[in-house]
Amino acid sequence: MVKMAHLDFTEKLVRLVMWELEHDGFTPEDMADRVGGSPRTYENYKYGATPSLSGFLGLVRVGKPKQLAKKIAEQCGGYFIHIPNSFQNNEALTRHTAEIMKETSDVIQAVASALEDGIVSEGEASMINRQATEAIEALLRLQAYLEEKEK
Repeated sequence: MVKMAHLDFTEKLVRLVMWELEHDGFTPEDMADRVGGSPRTYENYKYGATPSLSGFLGLVRVGKPKQLAKKIAEQCGGYFIHIPNSFQNNEALTRHTAEIMKETSDVIQAVASALEDGIVSEGEASMINRQATEAIEALLRLQAYLEEKEK
């Protein structure tokens, strides 16, 4: 028998994926058409019914829910960062390289500012973390673009 805490977590994940798909414009009819089953089944998932693992993963493949990915990454002790491919030409690559330099500079400035009084406050830590995430995202977008070019 699975422990109640795991069942609760699973139910929350299913509701999260259903909310996210609905928020992104997917209807129960869309989900039934793309994953399989009936629209009524997908309506039931919003209210606590639990899909099979293959049904759940079908929803993930169709909707690519970012909030769900973030929750699962947190459970694994990691981070989820969405990496859109935003490069169509070398001009975009040049602009993006400037963005990487700016974001990295913002991290350094935030750390320097926080260290002025020798104490990193909760607000300063949050600001540094936000700036670091933006810099990491910019670098990962570059890396994804370059990996695509290598293929």
